[in-house]
Amino acid sequence: MPTQPAAFVCALATACILFSCNSKKSKTGIVSNVLPAKQSDTVTPLPDAAIDIRAYYTDFIEKAIQQFTAAAQKISVITAKKGLKLTVNPSVLEKEDGSPVDGKINVSIIELTSSNDLFKSSAATVSDGRLLASGGSYFIGMECNGQKLRIKKGMTMQVDFPVLKNDEMKLFYGERDSKGIMNWKETGKGLQQDYEKISFRSSPDFIPQPLVPVLEHPAINIKYCLFNSMDSKVYFLNRFMTIRELVANLRSRGIERVVDTVYYNWYGKGTNVVYSTENLPGGYLHGRQYRMISPSALSREKDSLATASCVAKDSYDKAYSDYTKAYEEYKKKLVKEKETASFTDQLKKYYAPATIGALGWLNCDRFYQGPGKTDVNLDIPITLNNSRIEYFVIFRSFNGLINERIDFNAQTKMVLKNLPIGELVTLVAFSKSKGIIYAGKQDFTVQKNTKVPVPFKIISREELGKMFGNNVKA
Repeated sequence: MPTQPAAFVCALATACILFSCNSKKSKTGIVSNVLPAKQSDTVTPLPDAAIDIRAYYTDFIEKAIQQFTAAAQKISVITAKKGLKLTVNPSVLEKEDGSPVDGKINVSIIELTSSNDLFKSSAATVSDGRLLASGGSYFIGMECNGQKLRIKKGMTMQVDFPVLKNDEMKLFYGERDSKGIMNWKETGKGLQQDYEKISFRSSPDFIPQPLVPVLEHPAINIKYCLFNSMDSKVYFLNRFMTIRELVANLRSRGIERVVDTVYYNWYGKGTNVVYSTENLPGGYLHGRQYRMISPSALSREKDSLATASCVAKDSYDKAYSDYTKAYEEYKKKLVKEKETASFTDQLKKYYAPATIGALGWLNCDRFYQGPGKTDVNLDIPITLNNSRIEYFVIFRSFNGLINERIDFNAQTKMVLKNLPIGELVTLVAFSKSKGIIYAGKQDFTVQKNTKVPVPFKIISREELGKMFGNNVKA
């Protein structure tokens, strides 16, 4: 019986002989069946470095900022171009290092009120994966002497949001993740609709009744107030302003008004208004005053008086009757026009004042409710294989935006997840392959079991910049 060392030597020798034989066979092209070569896993190349979209939407955001200045020692009310109103109370503010406000407050406001605004600023309307319908997205930032400000812990600041959609809305705070994609967090605060108010009776310059009543033209039902001076004041936007300022403010909102000079009969019967002292009836005491009126209403009123004055007195009744009938026909044509709306209706609707506990991105939103959701497959050109695609889904029937990115390759389908069925959308996508920038755009209606082809084309950085509106001035 061989010893244990001798047996080990024999086994080792046998293994060497077998290894030598197998090596010779492999050299002759015969594949070894002793230790087969391990097949390597499929290696997916990394996508091209993605194009940095943030550089483009950041440029748009910077140009969309509206700048205001508020006092350090008193409360100020700021109204931005699209209606956002902010009550700046310095006592509830502090610098980010905890030090107090010690100078003028620089206020920055951004107003995004359409789906295109949301796209250009890459402000997706999604809350933890749930789609939102936006009633306006806003940014509020403040600085003092070059340092950012914040609202003190436990305190709040008042904001009035304009009503853009007649839906029940809630307040959300927004934050961007490390990829720059926006996500909104619900605050639990509902927003109730209110109306912007204007008062013509808050100033001592207003002539009280019955000395001078509110005038009303008998034929065309035009009402207005009289003022003693062009510097008479009314109360609007939470402050007093002259009627000159009021007219300018209304024009900036698309409400056309002018200040008209009239001569009013202080004594005698009726509330007659004439436009020249030359034709005043004898024995009347008159005075010059001012009223605010729309240009079209003023024109109709003067036409009415001109019609009456060009006929003899005995035929006045007939002329007046003819004019009344003509005007009734004219009114029917104006039913759908803006002028038929009351003055109050033309003022912006507002939600009741809301309080915020932090500065930054704010949104008036509601969670989207639809008939159902589905996934949409996209047909992407093979030339973009192994590239990173960033895409935007822009909703057309409401203010909504989805912003995501995906690494596209031969093994990965590009699928838009959980889109609302029946909605018309515009898909805009960007990619970079081998240093070349591509952009794709496609309009389609979300339907089940569909595959949407997305044509891509090469674009320059200048063209990409124009898509994000980097030449747009706020």
